[in-house]
Amino acid sequence: MKPEIQKAYETAGLTQDEAVQLYEKLMRRAEAEQTRPARRMASTPRRLAVAAAVAVLAALMASAGYAAYRHWALPAPKTYEPGNQGIYEEHTRNEYSLSDLEDSSSTETASTAPERPTEAGTAPAPEADAPVTPDELSDEALIRKGLDILQQVGMLDLRPEQLTLVRQENLFWGREEAEVEFEQNGISTSVKFNAETGRFLGMFGIDWQLDGASACESDAAAAALARRYYEALPVEQGYVMSSVEKYDAQYWSYDFCREVEPGVFNQYEMVRVAINPVSGRLTGCVVFYVPLLDDHEAGQERISRERAEQIAQSLQPELLDGMTLVSAELTIGLPNWNYTEYAGVPNRRASQVSRWVWALTYRRENSEFDEQVHLLVDCYTGELLGGDATK
Repeated sequence: MKPEIQKAYETAGLTQDEAVQLYEKLMRRAEAEQTRPARRMASTPRRLAVAAAVAVLAALMASAGYAAYRHWALPAPKTYEPGNQGIYEEHTRNEYSLSDLEDSSSTETASTAPERPTEAGTAPAPEADAPVTPDELSDEALIRKGLDILQQVGMLDLRPEQLTLVRQENLFWGREEAEVEFEQNGISTSVKFNAETGRFLGMFGIDWQLDGASACESDAAAAALARRYYEALPVEQGYVMSSVEKYDAQYWSYDFCREVEPGVFNQYEMVRVAINPVSGRLTGCVVFYVPLLDDHEAGQERISRERAEQIAQSLQPELLDGMTLVSAELTIGLPNWNYTEYAGVPNRRASQVSRWVWALTYRRENSEFDEQVHLLVDCYTGELLGGDATK
């Protein structure tokens, strides 16, 4: 069989990039065949044929003077069973009294905390990679850390009578979390951490003021206040304010994202800050951290928009039948396995990396509803990574 395969490769006259892509595709097929149940007699010959093709192509590539570079490929998704709180599996819920936790120094800090952050760029660095001890991850330590963060962003006279420390697994993101919860003066507040690293993941505080004098006299003043809060939080600094969403008069949300190229932002490396422009308070923060995995080689070019569309049409002809491509954007996407061979797998965990993609949007013309399909095509490997639909 090998001579026939070798002759076929030589006749095809593959370029280096084409040979590498074919090699990677065959390697993924070989891995899939190794895990596929042997349900019929044809399984063994098929596996042997794939293995032979891999071996011959690898030998030909080596003889041509270059080795196969193994790019990232969409892995099989990891899954989870729903927990006792949906996507959360709650482990413990412990109650504490502030008077039992604080010492004289923390009492002094709380009573003299500034009403708002006054100096930009003074936030401590995030603890993503810093080593931590078990003592630093204890309930008491995380409660103090949560209160310190709230004081850093200007929560005045922070004196909750009771606090709750909830430990839980976030099944969707696949991480252990610890959340500090309390209520003071009718305002419910929570601060969330990664329970294994101590990294700050976000906070939420319900804050609603009666109509009155506005703390922010203009959009520019509100944006500047949001930036000051962002810079006062223990989060990755240097992100760019990329967008604002005004949900109502008292809840404005600002996105600070990593700019990976001029004008291109990774929304999965982002800090989302919400403020109440009437009261001037920080009312929420969510930290997203799904780093960009860009493993392309020097000189390797992205596939064209036309090639991405060809791939989408060839992989999903029935889905896209009668639909028109209305936009194609080169951006950063989060693989989600929709419209791939794993689409039917339930309860898929989130991807741990983001990728450069062509984001293709198709629309069905003259439809009663605004029917759209969004597909993500990896702009270096041409692999379909997922997508979604709206109707």
